[in-house]
Amino acid sequence: MNEHGSSGSLRAFVAIPVPPPLVDALQKLQTAFRAKLGGNDVRWSRPGQLHLTLKFLGDVPEAALPRLIESLKSACAGTAPFRLALEGGGCFPDAGRPRIIWIGVGGNLEELRRLHQLVEVAALGFGNHSEEREFQPHLTIGRVTANCRKPKRIREVIKAAAINGLGEWTAQGIDLMQSELRPDGAHYSSLATFALVETRPGADLT
Repeated sequence: MNEHGSSGSLRAFVAIPVPPPLVDALQKLQTAFRAKLGGNDVRWSRPGQLHLTLKFLGDVPEAALPRLIESLKSACAGTAPFRLALEGGGCFPDAGRPRIIWIGVGGNLEELRRLHQLVEVAALGFGNHSEEREFQPHLTIGRVTANCRKPKRIREVIKAAAINGLGEWTAQGIDLMQSELRPDGAHYSSLATFALVETRPGADLT
């Protein structure tokens, strides 16, 4: 096995990137939460980990990457850029048992769900991960540690926070990302970027 996943493969996922000004806003929110919670009960996501995941693929054979890239490129054809917003927040799986601290995504959710479905279809047959949960657009900003001693306090802080109005952005494309597991956590890098471009009637996609 190599550092990426099983032999001859790498861990991959598809995501919509978040622009730097909104990453800064999320970091300020994390700082405010950290000040209120103190301790080491939450492992906060680094700036490079703040993105909107559309599809986690798991281990993808390196030999299959060219076909996956072409499939995702086709999935983006005919989809115009659309507006998204960061709004609301909470905990997974629920407020009583916080494990993931997340920020919600609003805006043009109809177009976002359409793009998600296109990516799902494009990714069929690639990777070894299957997702049974319904797609819930969000950004993970922190993970509660297994030995957390104050889940109630985390629930109270998240519930009391004024998270609305963090900002909006236009989703211009998607990234195929590689996830490398290291002692200090997962590190992400982009393998390919696909622009969202509205196809004009009669355009040749071949």
